[in-house]
Amino acid sequence: MADLSEQLDDMLQQIGGIVNLTIEEREEITHAGATVLAKNLRQATIDSGHYNANRKIGDMTHLADSIQIGNLKGTVTDGSSAVGFTKPDANHSRIARFLNDGTRYIKGDSFIDNARDNSSEEVLKAEAEVFERIIKEK
Repeated sequence: MADLSEQLDDMLQQIGGIVNLTIEEREEITHAGATVLAKNLRQATIDSGHYNANRKIGDMTHLADSIQIGNLKGTVTDGSSAVGFTKPDANHSRIARFLNDGTRYIKGDSFIDNARDNSSEEVLKAEAEVFERIIKEK
């Protein structure tokens, strides 16, 4: 399997060179990939055992239900889309990092890393579909 940069180079050669995209078009492309990653990350969170469907929700959402797509807070909009865990009711990002990486007391299970790695082709495919549609419209 080719890495992401090789796949992007191949895609660029297929379309015949550099294309000027607006920030909105870039956001549309990266949002398509982010949507796929968010779906896969949610499923990986559930599959890894970090989800208890019988737990009373209360004020705090489940880790898998706290996944959000958007721009990173405080960054300039450049067309990028980020996928991560929200913080309103609990610092889900911190909890997810501990579960993924492990701590002195918890063995990490790399569910985030695995979801990201296993999603790369699907993310690229979703982004390529939107990219090709945009190019055809130009």
